[in-house]
Amino acid sequence: MMSRLDKSKVINSALELLNEVGIEGLTTRKLAQKL
Repeated sequence: MMSRLDKSKVINSALELLNEVGIEGLTTRKLAQKL
């Protein structure tokens, strides 16, 4: 069963990914994989 996503989880994951890959590497696909 999939866990529910909430706004804070999405934002935190996006910020972590942004720190890892930078603004040029941040994509919706990469964020979805991280979530």
